[in-house]
Amino acid sequence: MTRIAARARAEIHSVSLVGYTNAGKSTLFNALTNSEVYAADQLFATLDPTLRRLEIEDVGPVVMADTVGFIRHLPHKLVEAFQATLQEASEASLLVHVIDAADPDRELNVEQVELVLKEIGADDVPVLKVMNKIDKLDSAPRIERDGHGMPEVVWLSAQQGRA
Repeated sequence: MTRIAARARAEIHSVSLVGYTNAGKSTLFNALTNSEVYAADQLFATLDPTLRRLEIEDVGPVVMADTVGFIRHLPHKLVEAFQATLQEASEASLLVHVIDAADPDRELNVEQVELVLKEIGADDVPVLKVMNKIDKLDSAPRIERDGHGMPEVVWLSAQQGRA
């Protein structure tokens, strides 16, 4: 079998960026995929999922999805309206939970995102937490790992490219 045929047979993983609104999902998406999707400090700047394919060393092809930002008390009708973007999260191989590290309500925001993920059936998808906007905390980039050396939390500034 040729290398090309072997790659074609390889599973393509999907990664969905999820998080509370204004956490920096689209900014991180742009940095990771060399894209220029609309990123603004406003509610629902992302309404539809944006997908990009990228190659990750030792993993292969990955489809990355930028999703709608979550908010507290998201009306059920809005959850239904955002099914396309939320479905990306429930079907992902990995969720990258982008968190505004400088937000004083960050723990409440994390809880809200986790509630929505449970509601859409994505609470069993593996999660990597990304603490974004560390430039507002005057904090250094770092990676926190579990007992097996696997990354659990990444601290970075997507806007400033500090990772």
